[in-house]
Amino acid sequence: MNYEVKLLEPTDLWYLQNNINKETNRLYHPTKNIPFVQQVEIQLNNSGVIIQKGALHWCMGQLTYGIYKTDNVLKDMWVSLTTEMDYNAPVYHGNGTVNLEPKPKGSFLHYTTIELSGTEQWEFDDGVFQFCSDNVVMGVKKLKYRQMVGSGDGRWRIAVTAMREQQATVVAGTTAPGKIVELKQGETLIADCDLVKGFTKGIQEDYRKLGHFGKGGGEGYVWFYEGKGKLLVCENDAMGLG
Repeated sequence: MNYEVKLLEPTDLWYLQNNINKETNRLYHPTKNIPFVQQVEIQLNNSGVIIQKGALHWCMGQLTYGIYKTDNVLKDMWVSLTTEMDYNAPVYHGNGTVNLEPKPKGSFLHYTTIELSGTEQWEFDDGVFQFCSDNVVMGVKKLKYRQMVGSGDGRWRIAVTAMREQQATVVAGTTAPGKIVELKQGETLIADCDLVKGFTKGIQEDYRKLGHFGKGGGEGYVWFYEGKGKLLVCENDAMGLG
């Protein structure tokens, strides 16, 4: 499974019909919105992909379509996810291309590729998971009340792990550039905004006041991440830098 993030621009005819000189105002016009679109194209070569619910725009090739659902063969791994419910999502197998729904300007995402191996398990905030290879086990975890209040991500979080003794790929989408950082045993990450978009099993997340007896140095509630594992971090989140 390979993918490409495309930036689609208007045709020459669109510029002509809107009386815009493409050579001088290709990217910006002071009075008119130029409708650039971002779209992800996934190439399958005798492989499969699981995409986010409702994310398909169109596909073509020698493809078979189905709904991802964990079966009894994977029951032992499924239990290890300790999830509360199934995650039913579209899955495509074969040879061809799968194009996801285009995103208009203002809704563009930064895409981060994460390789899963061994028993590594990732949890992602709502909307961060975009698609993954089909050799995974997936489920949905329920957030604690304080986590729901602090993140605004709804009630659920997607959990993904690779099948036993296999390598899998997950692609995450975030509004700010993301990077993978490793948290070592004894270290703590503290943030006053929801800049962590995913983490591996072994990381403990909490949303609580900084300090004791309500004395938090003016910070109020903050996010705590402790343990040992990896984090998907968006340092520029909430800065409006894109």
